[in-house]
Formats: sequence, C-alpha cells, structure tokens
Amino acid sequence: MASIPKRIKLEGGNDTLAVEWSDGHLSAYRYQNLRDRCPCATCTGAEGGPARAQTTSNPLPMFKQAPRPMRVEMVGRYAVQIYWNDGHSTGIYTFQYLRDLCPCAECAALRSA
Repeated sequence: MASIPKRIKLEGGNDTLAVEWSDGHLSAYRYQNLRDRCPCATCTGAEGGPARAQTTSNPLPMFKQAPRPMRVEMVGRYAVQIYWNDGHSTGIYTFQYLRDLCPCAECAALRSA
C-alpha cells in the first residue's frame, strides 16, 4: 500500500509545506520548489503551449512576490490542490507526486539508485 499523508501543514516561517506520511517519513517542501514544479497542463506545456520556465530562485525579488500558498485543500483521497498567492490554483499534486518530489537525502538517494 502506498504511503499517504497523515498530516499536512503550511509552515509560513520556514516557507515550507510539511508532510507527515503514514509510514512515518517526514517531508518538507520549499514553497518555491512546489510552485516551480506545478503539475498542471499550463505549467507543464501539456495543453499545447510552451511549458512555464522553472526557476530555482526568485531572480527579481523586489518586483516579483515570493510564492506562498494561500490555502491547501484535499482532492478526494489522492491529492492536494494548492491555491497560490499569484492566483494560480489548477495544479493537482497527487500524493505519489509529492512523495516523488521529497527533497530529503534519503529520498534523493532512492531516486538516484
């Protein structure tokens, strides 16, 4: 059985979305990283247009507001939808996709194996 989130928490002070998984694993996702990896058709280019450029940092912080989730809602029993402060909200982050994005050293080692 795939691991599912037991708890999901927005940690504004750390700019992270924290997930406690049913198998005991803890994941902390930087807001910028999640926004840059939005799985929606517009951001990935799946609707026929070019994919939105992914960035690893905010190149013009004085002109561009840093990404911040306004709220996170469950989508059925398989995903979450993040409503971003830039007005974007069409990305559905499945639990498997979130787990695959986990930035911890343990998960990174599993991905490179």
